[in-house]
Amino acid sequence: MCLAFLLCVSYPLLYAQSRITEVEYQKVSRPAIVHEIPFTAKAVEKAIEEEFAKKGYKGTSSKGFTVYKGVRLPQLGPDAYDIYFMTEKKSRRDNDNSTVTMMITKGFDAFVSQSTDATLFTNAQTYLDSLRNIVAVYDLEQQILAQEDELKKADKKNESLKEEAKDLEKKKKKLEDQIEDNIKDQKNQEKEVEKQKQILETLKANRK
Repeated sequence: MCLAFLLCVSYPLLYAQSRITEVEYQKVSRPAIVHEIPFTAKAVEKAIEEEFAKKGYKGTSSKGFTVYKGVRLPQLGPDAYDIYFMTEKKSRRDNDNSTVTMMITKGFDAFVSQSTDATLFTNAQTYLDSLRNIVAVYDLEQQILAQEDELKKADKKNESLKEEAKDLEKKKKKLEDQIEDNIKDQKNQEKEVEKQKQILETLKANRK
């Protein structure tokens, strides 16, 4: 995904910008913003979760949305807002891309729309557009962590093979010593065989 990261940072217009829509929440149609992001839904969810956790906010689940309450983001405006996120796969067959739906309230049920607060709604669109880069950074960091883990495993395996090689070298040396001793024993035994043959021949020669 490193390439995806570079594309997201260098070419932010490569993907469509966020668009205004409406979604049903608690059986009422609400104003929302939706944006397509070229990462898996899981990666997007985790990136959002981590981003808000850094700022001291923890989300709660509500009707398919993750809600962050009392959030203060300079990118949005000077007040505190409740922000709703819902992340889904772009389509049933497309697991590598996702759509993020975002809603904002000024508290409880006061959902913001373009008509009620155009500035805040526009700021929210810009923020949602920037989310792609946040996810790209998160995804890259996850890849780095995963690769560091793979490197640790590879190093551990390499050290294990080195230790195994040392053990095999010891066994090889021991086996070579045993072979050398065996060859010596064979030579000594051959002398013993000759000696016993001579004794037998001498004894046979004394027959009457």
